[in-house]
Amino acid sequence: MSADIRALGESIRAARMRKGLTQEALAELLDITPIHLKNMESSRRNPSVPLLFALMELLDLSVDALVFPERQEGGVLHTHGLSDAEVEALTRLVDVMRQEKGNRG
Repeated sequence: MSADIRALGESIRAARMRKGLTQEALAELLDITPIHLKNMESSRRNPSVPLLFALMELLDLSVDALVFPERQEGGVLHTHGLSDAEVEALTRLVDVMRQEKGNRG
């Protein structure tokens, strides 16, 4: 089994636990069986693309954070409902904050 597939299952489990959800509770929200979720978390089964997007939404993660947990630096910022200009302003603000942190660190 590849490390990437194992990392996906571990990422799902870690995100579920951070949200304080049991396997049973998350499985119910996803409309799947707890065994299905257990198999995904243990990397015996991969989620379908629609299920992956449902996980992303319920666990407040980007797909990138689920697939590449080492890249995850923080929570997901939801920009739904913002204009393109507002999203761009937030992006610039985050970039400035990272640069200032880098200059201090």
